[in-house]
Amino acid sequence: MRKIGLFLSFILFSQTVFAFSLVPHSHKLDLLDLNLPPDVSINVFASDVPRARHMAFDDQGVLFLSQAKAGKVVALPDIDKNGKADKTVLVLENRNAPHGLVFIQLDDGYYLYIAEETQVIRLKRLGKPFEFGKPETIINNIPGGGHYTRTIKIKNNKLYLSVGSSCNVCIEDNPLRAAISRFNLDGSGGEVFAEGLRNSVGIEFSPYSGDLWGVNNGRDMLGDHHPKEELNIIRQGKHYGWPYCYESQIFDEDFSRKFDCSKTEPPAHMFTAHMAPLGLAFYQKGNLPAKYDHSVFIAFHGSWNRSVPAGYKVVRLKLDASGNILGHEDFITGWLTESGAPDGRPVDIEQSPEGDLYLSDDYLGVVYRITKN
Repeated sequence: MRKIGLFLSFILFSQTVFAFSLVPHSHKLDLLDLNLPPDVSINVFASDVPRARHMAFDDQGVLFLSQAKAGKVVALPDIDKNGKADKTVLVLENRNAPHGLVFIQLDDGYYLYIAEETQVIRLKRLGKPFEFGKPETIINNIPGGGHYTRTIKIKNNKLYLSVGSSCNVCIEDNPLRAAISRFNLDGSGGEVFAEGLRNSVGIEFSPYSGDLWGVNNGRDMLGDHHPKEELNIIRQGKHYGWPYCYESQIFDEDFSRKFDCSKTEPPAHMFTAHMAPLGLAFYQKGNLPAKYDHSVFIAFHGSWNRSVPAGYKVVRLKLDASGNILGHEDFITGWLTESGAPDGRPVDIEQSPEGDLYLSDDYLGVVYRITKN
């Protein structure tokens, strides 16, 4: 690993969450010290994008970004292909926590789907590069509150919607909660695909098996070391434990009513507790050195209630050529200072059509570009 100083010479507005100050503040961050492999480089692709969350690339190779707490979706074109966004193009504003983004070509046109707190909308592109029609609501009555961000993916003309729980630990009365649901692309035919997933913000389909993989945020208030954060391979009709069970089918003693945890699906892989994984990207044959070709990169937002903070980093999950998990290692660290305060909070990670990785940071309000050194 090597340490680099990343110069961020911009004025930013950031708003931290949970245990950190909730007062928006403006400051100049002179130097961000990040640790990363010597064969990899990182630069700021876009700044001044407060509360940067999830990302998606369109068919022009343009990066689109949701700013959930700001109520916006923006496009960040790199017209001259120098690895930095040339401008910020407003696509949508004054929305209710827009978060998950996905593009798809349908018979009648090209669409951007956006998951908001209580609904999923779509916008038809009327003209390149950034002319879109009015939002059309295709799914409504999604329960709000609690874990309020929504993530969507599309596969085989089906839309998959991840909705987190309303609480830390409770029995939900709405089947959409703590579950992945599946819909037709017009919003019809909704069904629960998998349940027992407290808050799977990061979901992605495996290019190896076609299965849906998801990183889950476990419950709080069980101490520093439990429950461990999970990577699940999410299959139809399966239950992944929450609220009754955690980790490898351990019963949660907060419940007096017994539940057979052997009927739940154990995680495919586990990580240190409370690191808050929010985004993941399968990586295959991009611009990074060839040794990274079979990888899943996971963005950990960082803990808020751990006595010793953890997370605030990007982890590489190593795969074999068939997509089986071999283990994991730190990929980029340094957003957590020695004092335990954050210098940044990674959120989502995506591979671009050109083969680079892009990483959002909602604490600093930036998007980074990661490529070979």
